[in-house]
Amino acid sequence: MGVSVGGIVSGIDLDSIVDQITEVEKRPIKGLKTKKEDYKVLISAYANLSKELSGLSNAARSMRYPSAFNARTAISSAPESYTVSAGTFSREGSHTLGVSQLATGQNMASGPFEEDKLSSGGTLTLQVGEKDPMEITVGANFSLHDLANTINAEKRDITAGVLFDGTHHFITLATADTGEENTIRLTVTDDEDGDNDDNSGLSALVATDGEKAFSITQEARDSIIDIDGISEIHRSSNIIDDVIKDVTLTLTDTTKPTEPTTFSVRVDQGAITEKLSAFVESYNTVLDFFFNNQKYNANGEKQGTLFGDQTANRINGSLTRTATGTVAGNESFKYLSDIGVTMRRVNDKENPEYGKPYLEIDSKALSKAIAEKPDDLKQFFTSIDKGKEGFAVRMCTLIEGFNAPSSGIISSGSKGLRTKIGTIDKQITRIDSKAERSEEKLRKKFNSLESLLAQYKVTSDHLASQLSSLPGVA
Repeated sequence: MGVSVGGIVSGIDLDSIVDQITEVEKRPIKGLKTKKEDYKVLISAYANLSKELSGLSNAARSMRYPSAFNARTAISSAPESYTVSAGTFSREGSHTLGVSQLATGQNMASGPFEEDKLSSGGTLTLQVGEKDPMEITVGANFSLHDLANTINAEKRDITAGVLFDGTHHFITLATADTGEENTIRLTVTDDEDGDNDDNSGLSALVATDGEKAFSITQEARDSIIDIDGISEIHRSSNIIDDVIKDVTLTLTDTTKPTEPTTFSVRVDQGAITEKLSAFVESYNTVLDFFFNNQKYNANGEKQGTLFGDQTANRINGSLTRTATGTVAGNESFKYLSDIGVTMRRVNDKENPEYGKPYLEIDSKALSKAIAEKPDDLKQFFTSIDKGKEGFAVRMCTLIEGFNAPSSGIISSGSKGLRTKIGTIDKQITRIDSKAERSEEKLRKKFNSLESLLAQYKVTSDHLASQLSSLPGVA
């Protein structure tokens, strides 16, 4: 507000008149601000729509590439003896398996020792198979526990321990890796008693004729299996992944070679069903978004934010046409409904969501499509042939176009709304400035009027005073 004009002389509340005139001039600002808030709400709705579409794109992308339909599952008929898993490059089929021997690591023990110590020190060298040797240097009166701790501190291929049976002490060694090639070799050098081969001091651990020398308590063995009539297959581990391509066997117990069991590799229907179910769920979430944000309430209730919005209508229509349209180039499956995914609508008139579309999966029809025509199903979703693009490829391409950061329809729509908001801000500024200038002019005019009236009042009062002093004037 400018300088007050009062109205003391005129007796008129000129400030109130100026304020009312200014308010009338600023009245369009209220409508502009309302429109600006509407645009902001619309921009927020676009952002939420983009987020929902991104989720749908991710779900479609999980089925866009052939590898999604190459998932395999493997079933063991003797899970107590072995388990089996299969990768995407494995072939379907059944196999016979016999497990005659499990792979084991070598265990060794040295003793008995009456006390937990060695009489002399030296250097003990341990080597597992062809791996790098490990040298352990100990001093005189080194305890067995000290020796075991020093070996374990190396964190190599051997684990050491000390046992006590109540009378005697024993030191134990165990290999980390299984298989015949992973045996332990021990040598002693620099025995402090001067003899690396006698049955005393550190060399007692390796003396060929000594009662305290390390002896084998468990042999290092390979696993031995028979597969599909091929017998005596040796591996150093109980996890075997190089006999059948992309199939891993994990052995846990032995079975008689004369009584082989069976395992099978099949298409993983569950993995495919899970991906398609995730897509349907995500698509229905998008349909829910459109239903709630585009609804029209004839009863005068608040209508959806995107009701009548051309951008939302275009996206919704394109998604519907893609979901219900034809996929060319596939004789077995042309529509989603051919694999058991159908578009439905809520038909209960008492339901608040009456008329809302949604996708529904017929699990039996889908299972049949996966089991009977897996290659055609893969092509239906993943084909990249021009003019014959698969369903998932088309859906991903469509959404990527909508959500493109700079050129997408949502980005363009949001950018246009922000431009409109900027224009409104400029209009508000202009109206504010014009109203303030008008207010200032009015106040100056009313101030001039008050000054003039004040002069008239002074003159009037003077004349009245002169007239009242004339003879004969009451």
